[in-house]
Amino acid sequence: MEQILKAFLQRVEYDTGGLATRFYPFTRDFRTDGPRLIVVDPLFNFGRPCLARRAISTTIIARRYKAGESAEDLADDYKCTRDEIDEAIRTELELACAA
Repeated sequence: MEQILKAFLQRVEYDTGGLATRFYPFTRDFRTDGPRLIVVDPLFNFGRPCLARRAISTTIIARRYKAGESAEDLADDYKCTRDEIDEAIRTELELACAA
């Protein structure tokens, strides 16, 4: 349990006062060196997951993907990488499985 908690805490950013400000959720496995393409930040998207670099909602990306749009077209529309789109979709699939 301690190892899992430490892994999660390594993906939290803190402000100068020591308060947690952002969290980069795991999207593949519990590797602390995994990509930090998705962020949960209360200042963006009402604290819901979004692309870290662009603050675009992962929900919107996943909905468009489920509606039949390709990951390449979404990456082009949002001016981001295919990896970012894949992580957004993966994040929403994980949230749906947890519900």
